[in-house]
Amino acid sequence: MLFLLIISGVILVSRDFHKAKSIVKYEQDFLLICVIISAICLCFADDFLIFYLAIELQSLTFYILATFNRNSEFATEAGLKYFVFGAIISCFLLLGFSLFYLAFGSTSFELLFSLVISKNDPFFFAGMTFTIIALLFKLGSAPFHAWLCDVYDGSILSVTMLFASAPKVIVFSILVKLFFFSFFEFNSYWTPLLIVACLSSIAVGTISAFYQKRIKRLFAYSTISHTGFILLGILANTAESSKALIIYVTIYSIITVLLFSLLIYSATSNNNNPKYLANWTSFGLKNYLFAISFTIVLFSIAGIPPLAGFFSKFFVLLSAISNEYYFTCLIIVILSSAACFYYIRLIKIFFFVKTSKNTFWLSHNTKQNTELLIGVLMFFNICFFINPDLISHFATVVCFSLV
Repeated sequence: MLFLLIISGVILVSRDFHKAKSIVKYEQDFLLICVIISAICLCFADDFLIFYLAIELQSLTFYILATFNRNSEFATEAGLKYFVFGAIISCFLLLGFSLFYLAFGSTSFELLFSLVISKNDPFFFAGMTFTIIALLFKLGSAPFHAWLCDVYDGSILSVTMLFASAPKVIVFSILVKLFFFSFFEFNSYWTPLLIVACLSSIAVGTISAFYQKRIKRLFAYSTISHTGFILLGILANTAESSKALIIYVTIYSIITVLLFSLLIYSATSNNNNPKYLANWTSFGLKNYLFAISFTIVLFSIAGIPPLAGFFSKFFVLLSAISNEYYFTCLIIVILSSAACFYYIRLIKIFFFVKTSKNTFWLSHNTKQNTELLIGVLMFFNICFFINPDLISHFATVVCFSLV
């Protein structure tokens, strides 16, 4: 349900973007259908073979979508890097599944869970290592993040929006099935790997974003930082942490769709696509309402209360603290506080850097789908603290469905 909700928002906004930019290609509809089919198969996958076929269908679709703007050198480079890295990781994933079959003679999640409890096998540990590496790559976690920034920056905005929001929901469902069930008895083995990936993701995402001058690369590193919080929720490995993780993924996906909807609105309202941070100079002095909305979204992503983004980080950190990950949480809080700098820097460019150059007005052309979605999601972002029980109840239902 969550994935279908997110993908519906992506499709609505993409229609306006493609219409404004005169992108009329029937192939994209077919590719989006493939993405939806593969995602649904991944959500209900209970066997490694089905999982591998579904994730490869999704990956092949993403390779094509990344190079959808075939006249752009950036898009071609992004798709080629994504394809090369993805092909290597697919080999890792297939090797890991093969080692599982070699160790237990089965590829079923449920049967693997029952067999893993009573058997320690070196092939199983090797297979688990390769599988974790492949999943961290799919999630865009450091140190396997090299592809993500170039792919986000080189793809067209609607495709970047799809990459940033929808796959996180699907990979999350696979991570919960594996780490909370199949690999649960061996948490002492994979916990150090996830701690390193969690801290390095937040550190790389925070520090590297300081030096970015292109807005999509800035938000790509922000995505890497948020991936660390997803891994932190998996580390706690309890029922409470799984509920907190569901809340985080839900809010993160919705806020990501809202953020890229604002970027798409600005791109379709202006002849020149504002790709660089310098293009947004004095933007808030001419487009007050839009700039204030953008600022509220940035505060939410940074985790400023009482916006929805604050509660998502709060629940994940609370579950980790209750499981005595004190030092890890301390480092994450410090890095998250430092990450507020590059969000505030963008707000400073909006309102406090006055210049007549590198700025633009937003036109008032009707973009009904985008405007409607921005209004609904902005209401959710601002008013989430009034009734957070709705998402909490949803997370509880999802937890029961995963058992």
